[in-house]
Amino acid sequence: MRRNAVLGAGATAVALAFAFGEARAQGYGVYEHDGCAMGRSGTGVAAPCSGGSAIYFNPAGIVGSSTRWNGQVGLTMISPRGGFTSDASGATTDATANNIPVPTLFATRQLSSRWAVGLGVFAPYGLISEWPDTFEGRFLAYLADLKAIYIQPTVAVKLRDNLRLGVGFQMVFASVELRQRVDLSAQTAAPGTTFGQLGIPLGTDFADVHVEGSSRSAGGQVGMIWDATPRISLGARYQFRQTADIGGFASFLQVPTGIVLPPGNPIAPAGTPLDSVVAPQFRGSGVLISQRGFARVPLPDQFVVGLALRPRTNLTVLFDFQWVNWDRFEILTLSFSRLGQRTQFEDYNETHGYRLGFDWQATNRLSLRGGTLYHTAAAPPQTVTPLLPEGERHEGTLGLGYQLSSKLRLDLAYQRIEQQERRGRVADAPRGAAGVAANSGLYTSTANLFGASLAFGF
Repeated sequence: MRRNAVLGAGATAVALAFAFGEARAQGYGVYEHDGCAMGRSGTGVAAPCSGGSAIYFNPAGIVGSSTRWNGQVGLTMISPRGGFTSDASGATTDATANNIPVPTLFATRQLSSRWAVGLGVFAPYGLISEWPDTFEGRFLAYLADLKAIYIQPTVAVKLRDNLRLGVGFQMVFASVELRQRVDLSAQTAAPGTTFGQLGIPLGTDFADVHVEGSSRSAGGQVGMIWDATPRISLGARYQFRQTADIGGFASFLQVPTGIVLPPGNPIAPAGTPLDSVVAPQFRGSGVLISQRGFARVPLPDQFVVGLALRPRTNLTVLFDFQWVNWDRFEILTLSFSRLGQRTQFEDYNETHGYRLGFDWQATNRLSLRGGTLYHTAAAPPQTVTPLLPEGERHEGTLGLGYQLSSKLRLDLAYQRIEQQERRGRVADAPRGAAGVAANSGLYTSTANLFGASLAFGF
């Protein structure tokens, strides 16, 4: 088996692992960093919730609090569910059920009537896409796991009584993990001949790829809130684009096939175990030994603008529009110590999100909230895979807040995600229309989210 026989498989595994950190920012990005904001569908760029979560939703919102110190701890539990129905067999494979906790921590300090500082620790990416290792899409990925921690020091100033500005500096620590199988039938056995042409069945696992990567990057965001009247506020925030330099490590474990070569094959004498033929690739100078990889990944900029209306003193209606510049994510170039270089085409599209929510102060202690939201998909038809079977989404939220004491508030929220069914593929495919033609089934996805946060001020 020649060196280039496994170049595509190994490089694709690492490419998918690195791309995963990018793709999930839209498809499975976590916007729910506060039980209060989550209950009103994530709206709040014009009127953030108290407690410090404005550090994420709009850094301008941390100044002007009636209490000197504000803080918040929170947890969002995300329970995604999904499946894939094959066109060929009609069979449905369910994704592995997971329940993923995403914590948050915020703290702010009013330095004066016009200045405030704060610090936020939150995890905007932290979900898992997992399938059985017998799933037909396992040759693209059967496990993809992303963990990311954002640490954001923030400062805000009140320029005028009705105008606030804020700036946050972001330090991002991310890690990705991917597991993938490699199909022997697609590999080159001899010049001009694949193992499949020698009678090796399609879907014969011979290697299990384990990829891990991590990065540290820096960025930031700026925000503005203008209280046009006592009943109308406008807000906006812009998050700057970043570039993540990701270093990865790929290891390859041989998977026994138990196949014996037949007479007349061009590789080895009849009766030779196929596993012994491919085994040298996993040791010594073979190309399937553990090795390093590197990728430079663009992180897109995004812009959010919002409106808060107060038709009554105890009711706030909010609308946010979010734009994310996924057009930047066109190609991904990977470099490896032994597998060389490979380019992965992504061809993502910019996305748009629309959020509508309300916050009603029902009593002195109780607030009731609700909302709905919709956003478009970043992945084009040819890059919908088990790694990220993303589609357009409709979501609904409910929430409540209860003032436990003069200094302590509890916020609870529930969110339901319904994703549009999306055609996709389970095997590698070329760019453009040919990639769309390779789509071979239907992906479905839903999720339930439960959020809770405890906010204090003194």
